[in-house]
Amino acid sequence: MADRPTSLKLQRLTLLLASAGWLASCATPESTQPPPAPAPTVAPAPKPAPAPVEPPPPPVPEGPTPGSPAAVQAAQRQAMAAAEMLELGNEDQAAAELQRALVADPNNRLAQSLLKQIQADPVATLGRESFVYRVQSGESLSRIAQRFLGDIHQFYILARYNDIKVPRQLQGGQTIRIPGKAPPPPAAPPPAAKPGPTPAPAAPAASQSDDGRAAERARQTKINAATRAARVAFARQDLTNAIRNWDIVLELDPSNTNAQLERKKAVDLRDKLGKVK
Repeated sequence: MADRPTSLKLQRLTLLLASAGWLASCATPESTQPPPAPAPTVAPAPKPAPAPVEPPPPPVPEGPTPGSPAAVQAAQRQAMAAAEMLELGNEDQAAAELQRALVADPNNRLAQSLLKQIQADPVATLGRESFVYRVQSGESLSRIAQRFLGDIHQFYILARYNDIKVPRQLQGGQTIRIPGKAPPPPAAPPPAAKPGPTPAPAAPAASQSDDGRAAERARQTKINAATRAARVAFARQDLTNAIRNWDIVLELDPSNTNAQLERKKAVDLRDKLGKVK
């Protein structure tokens, strides 16, 4: 009887252990697996680089190739046309024409000279010292420039020196200033013998004098018309008509220095262009 309590205790302990084991087997075991790795981040695909844009081809210059014989001829025509524009007072148009001439032929001396006359200060170029000159009938600024400056094409800077806007409007009897020192006066002619009494003129003499003045006016009108025609023809490179009109001027006025110089210039240019061709 003394061992019965002990036996009961062992039975109860055994039941407790069995119950604990049964409960342990029923419990849900915690997962020992590691958490799943995050999905890899996919980088966005790089944008394709833009295709290189090819520069447009350079523009093809119009007209003949600069420096070629054809360009030299074209530049001379443009320079002469610009000189005609300056005669008429069209300075802006002339400057644009001269720029085009120098693109075609950078060595064109006439274009260089005329453009410099447009841009330079006339007083700084020609000097402050000057003298008064009275324009003779039929004289042009070109002729005066040839006489006093040694260059027929220096007419435009001489016009600016005198604040003349339109060189072609120069009139006989007008006074202008010429740069430099006044030339010495011509030597006085020897005294003429004392004339005797002049007989009274005959009645028709007055009529003859009127006829002479009318003839002189008609001659001067023809000279002026032929001069204008020659310059227009030269500006258009119509050298044949330019020479022909200068011949008309010289036939009417053989001592016309301006006509002689401009005719020679037209002949020289015609010969030069003939050699180029």
